[in-house]
Amino acid sequence: MADYMWAGLLLILWLGLAAVAGQPLLLEGVAPGARRTLFQTLATLAGATAGLTLTSVSMLINVLGKKAAPGQRELPLEKLSATHRRQIGEVFLFAIPGLGLLVIAAMVTVVLEGDGPTGLWIPEAVAFLLAFASVLALLRVAWALRRVLAIATA
Repeated sequence: MADYMWAGLLLILWLGLAAVAGQPLLLEGVAPGARRTLFQTLATLAGATAGLTLTSVSMLINVLGKKAAPGQRELPLEKLSATHRRQIGEVFLFAIPGLGLLVIAAMVTVVLEGDGPTGLWIPEAVAFLLAFASVLALLRVAWALRRVLAIATA
């Protein structure tokens, strides 16, 4: 939930600065073609990243579940407790729903805005909130993956 709180804080800051400066909120003043391209790109990147993260989860299950052959020394990842294994898995699994929601929010934003001369700040805000939170979740995934690799190669 901290990802969504930080993303919400960033979004509120952005909206507040735009309101104080008298500027359009979010992307309301951007040309329709550029807005459509941005949200289509966000949807594509989120979908591809969700697939990659899901693939990483299946690989992680294989790696964390692997046991040393009888008579061989214990593998480094076998030393992790069940709690640590669960925490590692949760880091990966937390990112996937946010990315899926980002795909939906970005596509809904494209459809709702259509070719209108101005953007709609509420669907844009939802898409940006999910995008910011997803970036934070993916940074945590990268950190966890780096830690698992460090343990595995120790």
